[in-house]
Amino acid sequence: MAELENDLARVTARVALAERQLDDLGAQRELTQARVASLQADVRSLLNALYRERSGQYLALLSQAKNLSDLLIRLDYANMSGRRNVDVIGALHREADVLAQQQVLQEQQTARLKTLQGERQVTLVGLRTRRAEQNRLLASLKASEQGQRALRVRTQAQQALTAQSIDQLVGQVVKERARIEAERRRLIEEERQRREAEARRIREAQERARQEALRLARERAEQERRAREAQAARERAAAQAAAQAQRERQQALAREQATLRARSAQVAQAQQRAEVQLAPLPAAAPSSPVGFPLPGGQVAAPFGASGAQWVILSGPSGAQATAALEGNVLAATYYASLGWVVLLDNGSGIVTGYFGLQNAGVNVGDRVARGAPLGVIGGSHIFGLDRMAFQLRQGTQAVAPGF
Repeated sequence: MAELENDLARVTARVALAERQLDDLGAQRELTQARVASLQADVRSLLNALYRERSGQYLALLSQAKNLSDLLIRLDYANMSGRRNVDVIGALHREADVLAQQQVLQEQQTARLKTLQGERQVTLVGLRTRRAEQNRLLASLKASEQGQRALRVRTQAQQALTAQSIDQLVGQVVKERARIEAERRRLIEEERQRREAEARRIREAQERARQEALRLARERAEQERRAREAQAARERAAAQAAAQAQRERQQALAREQATLRARSAQVAQAQQRAEVQLAPLPAAAPSSPVGFPLPGGQVAAPFGASGAQWVILSGPSGAQATAALEGNVLAATYYASLGWVVLLDNGSGIVTGYFGLQNAGVNVGDRVARGAPLGVIGGSHIFGLDRMAFQLRQGTQAVAPGF
């Protein structure tokens, strides 16, 4: 009977301890759930700010980049903010894992409590059965003095056993309480260390953000300085280019002026030649003496022979035809049948023609004097080798040259 009561007391104490542990675990779980709810609210607000507001700010931040290095700096800054968001979400995951572990532990404690309660119920039923038997035994023992003495001895033994059981139970309770207290302190210390580590990570992230902001400001200042220097260099280069262009324009103007002066000189010379060439020719008449156009030659066929309107002259090989009168060159043209033909304007409506030349020694517009060479004879198969034809025209009529 005493053993059953001791067992019942021990089971009851264990049930009470398990209930207190379950209560403590429930309180810790509620705290963890509160932290998880707070972190979830932070994450929701963070995601709302990220996808509804800050995403636009990130895009605006990136779109304001002036060059590739500035864009990389802004991307690093955005990535740093993103890593901070990832750290917060990671903390939420860790808290959720702790909550899940506590929930599993609570379920284990609950199962253990149910088991202890079952054991307690079984012990209680056994105790009631033994107590009923003991009551029947006591009723029979009370009838005799010997039974009373045996009952006193048995009662003393039960009291001693009960005292021993109580001492054992108290010792177990004290040990269990010490273990629970140590576990509670360990959990509190772990929570403190976790919070300190989280605060340290936050401070480090803030310090990194501050350093990154300082570095970004320094790089922006450096970029602005380089931009100012580049602008100054471009302005100097533009000024130098403008000065060089001005010098080149002045040089081009000087060359153009020199060219104009040379051209003016050429025009003046050409004008002088034109004045000489266009000077009035001396008056001439059909009766004026006409020079013989082939020095050292002779008449091979006179004017009018066989109805011809020219004079055929022959001379030594390589002889030069010469101008019969002073005049200006009207034409110097080659014909396949006539060879080279030279026409001179001799003034007063007189034109002299030289046909059957191998070449033309004068150009159109030249002013030639009387007796000036015009070309080598023998250039036409019609007139023959070492021959030429000469014609004198007065107005539109061919006339006899007088030789």
